[in-house]
Amino acid sequence: MRTAVTAALIAASLPVLPVYGEAQSEPARPPIGVIVAKPSPAPSPRAVLPVYPTASERAARAQANLAALRDGRRAVSDLTPQELEDVRDFDRMLRGEGPDQRTFVEQCVDQEVSRLGRPPSRLDLEVIRLKCR
Repeated sequence: MRTAVTAALIAASLPVLPVYGEAQSEPARPPIGVIVAKPSPAPSPRAVLPVYPTASERAARAQANLAALRDGRRAVSDLTPQELEDVRDFDRMLRGEGPDQRTFVEQCVDQEVSRLGRPPSRLDLEVIRLKCR
């Protein structure tokens, strides 16, 4: 009995709201806060998973780019950084050298010492050490 009285008091205290779609004096409006969302189109498989060239495709492209550079059909500035790196690696491979395995610091020190053109002094070595951090 107590629950029935409580339910009646709650129902009496609530304002009467029109039900959506009932006949009213004003045109029916959608409830506030309802968002109608359209599903987004499914992404294409190419957009989700980028396709990278295989090692054999990169080697063939490097060989073609190297031949084009030697013949003068392409300039070094026409190549992307990745293509230029591939051409360098392919040329090293043709000459029987492996790829450069030195670290950045080792390469920098070697370049600075060769730029001096003489054996470096203690001061030269400290300057090179600061340059090649």
